[in-house]
Amino acid sequence: MHILLTLFLALAFATNAFSQSAETRAQFYGQEPTPPPTPAEVRAKHLWELPPFDPDFAVDLGWHSRNMREGWTRCDGPTGTIQAEFAESGAYFGAWGAYNFTDRVNRQWRFQDTRFYAGFAMDFLNAGDFGPVTIDLSWTYNHYLDHQTDDAGELGITFAFNQLYQKDRWLATASLGLNHNYDDEETWIDLAGRLTCLLDISGRTSIVTTFHLYWGDTAKLQDITNQRVNGNAFYAVVLQTEFDWHLTDHLSLSPYLALSSAPDRRARHAAKDAPMNSSALLWAGIRLGWQF
Repeated sequence: MHILLTLFLALAFATNAFSQSAETRAQFYGQEPTPPPTPAEVRAKHLWELPPFDPDFAVDLGWHSRNMREGWTRCDGPTGTIQAEFAESGAYFGAWGAYNFTDRVNRQWRFQDTRFYAGFAMDFLNAGDFGPVTIDLSWTYNHYLDHQTDDAGELGITFAFNQLYQKDRWLATASLGLNHNYDDEETWIDLAGRLTCLLDISGRTSIVTTFHLYWGDTAKLQDITNQRVNGNAFYAVVLQTEFDWHLTDHLSLSPYLALSSAPDRRARHAAKDAPMNSSALLWAGIRLGWQF
C-alpha cells in the first residue's frame, strides 16, 4: 500500500498531476488529441504534448436494473444514475450519483451513494508499439448520505493504451488501473480491455464490448465479502456489450447488457451466500449522454 502511495506521489510531482478512470471517461466524452510529433520533434522536444485548449462539458443519465460496482451488487433493484463532468486541457472534475427507485436498501427515492472526483489526463502520443498512451491520476471522494462513517477517499492511477489494434472498423484498447482507498487502507487493480466495431463508416453506430478483471488485497476482499474471505484474490470479472448510437454530434444513446462472476472460488462462494449477490449476475441498462 505504501509503495503504491509513494508511486502516486512521485508521478504527481514529476508531471504536476494526471487523472481519473480512463474507461469511464472514454465512454463519457472524447477529447481530440493533437497531431503526433514528427521524429525530429520527438528528439528535439518531449515525447508528449498537452492536449489543446478545448473545454468540454458532459452530462450522463442512466437507468440500470441493479446498482453494480466492480462486479458486486450495491442494490438489487432498479437504480438511476447521473454524472456531470467538466474537462479543460486535460484537467477535469465531476460528480456521480446513484438514485434508488426501491426500498431494497432502505433508501427509496434517495441517493444511495455519490462520488466527487478530479484529476488530470496526459497523452503520450508516440509510445512505440503501444500506440498513443494516456496516464491518468485521480482523486475520488465516496460519500454515503445515510452512512457518513463509510465516507472514504481514493487515489488512482490508470495507464490506458488507446490503440493496441486498429484495422478497418475495428479498434482494440486496454487499460490498467491501480487504486488505493487511503481511509480504509484497501488496494485493488482493474485490468480492462475494450473492443469497438463501427457499424457504419460515419461512426455514429457501434458495438462496444468491455472486459474488466478486478483483483483486491485482503482489506478489499474483507470489505466487499463482509469478512467472508481472508486474503487477496481476483474477486470479480465483468463482461459488458453495448450498442452505442450517436443521435447527433452532441447526443448519444447506449443500451447495454452485462454479466459478472467471481474468478476466485472463495469470492464466488461469498457472493452466492450474500443477500443481493450471486455466483453469476446478469443485468442491463441504458445511458443517455450529452457532450458540449
